[in-house]
Amino acid sequence: MIRPLPTGLVLLLGWAGMAFAECRTVAVTVQGRPVVGIEDLVVDEALGQAVLSAHDRRAAPEKAGGGLFRIPLAALAGERVEAVELNAGFHPDGGFRPHGMDLRVEADGSRSVLAVNRRWNGDTVVERFSLTDDTLRHRGTVESPLLCRANEVAFLDSGRFLFTGDHGGCGRLAGALEDVLNLRRGFVGLVEEGRALVLATGIGFANGLLPDPAADRLFVAATREDVVLVYRLSALLAGDGTAVPERIAVPGGPDNLSRAVGGALEGRVLAAVHPSLFALALHRFGLPGGATAPTRIVALGPNGVGQDRAGRTGVEVVVEDDGHRLSGATVAAAWRGGLIAGSATSDRLLVCGDGPIGAIRSSGWAAPAAPK
Repeated sequence: MIRPLPTGLVLLLGWAGMAFAECRTVAVTVQGRPVVGIEDLVVDEALGQAVLSAHDRRAAPEKAGGGLFRIPLAALAGERVEAVELNAGFHPDGGFRPHGMDLRVEADGSRSVLAVNRRWNGDTVVERFSLTDDTLRHRGTVESPLLCRANEVAFLDSGRFLFTGDHGGCGRLAGALEDVLNLRRGFVGLVEEGRALVLATGIGFANGLLPDPAADRLFVAATREDVVLVYRLSALLAGDGTAVPERIAVPGGPDNLSRAVGGALEGRVLAAVHPSLFALALHRFGLPGGATAPTRIVALGPNGVGQDRAGRTGVEVVVEDDGHRLSGATVAAAWRGGLIAGSATSDRLLVCGDGPIGAIRSSGWAAPAAPK
């Protein structure tokens, strides 16, 4: 029996002529405590798990309780999932408040993890880890003045990664000035051999990042422009940051990006978008009128282009929620023919749809584990 959709939630895949049968929230806890602020996530379908990046932005900075957490995907069938804190033994100076993250499967089947660490003392760095089972080993810290506003990271290969800087200036005052004046000073950068450099500039709050080397593309979410930018990856890496990218308009400010592999959303790029940045700000800072913020998830056309099934330019809304179930979704990934979404302010995941498990996620989505 197909259940009716809950009040306040509209969920549909118009291009396929179908709707998900179920959409609900799942509480995430660790040792019984809520995991608050699940800003980013990577689904590792090959191992039946997801890795979550979270910290409580409304808590005092030194008490944000941030970390990387692992959950078993099978447990999402219930109303609550118990997570494992992967970084329990990692206590760097300035704390660990992870933001954007990525996961890569190495040739030996091990997992490498990157996480932007916005330390409570104001510094921002990128932490490198290796992940085996529930053991997260710190492999080093990348520091650079260019990382001061790092938002998202994405592997290119074992030694190199891309990152976005959502503002051009460091510090809250510089960022606020750019926002008030609507200055487009966000950028895309590259780290190789421990050195950071800028590849592309002039972006209105550079946010989510999704490289697709096979198609020679790089998708970048420009949150304050309501577009997803598509660059030619090889041109950027060759130093041509002036090339005009394709601009795919989306209905809101795009946040994190992911690609679905398998299932009904095969080949589509998913974006969590914010229909109203003003409503999001009220919600984020707990201001009057900000009890909730709307959630919207969109799918770009097949193969990541801004086209619908008939080849017409367009982007389709696949999840719409008024915020009473999950406010201000910041990330979405395809899973089991449906979706998982997280939010930087919530201790819950939105889980939508049923079906055969498909592969998931973003810039370095998890491939099947190598034979032992």
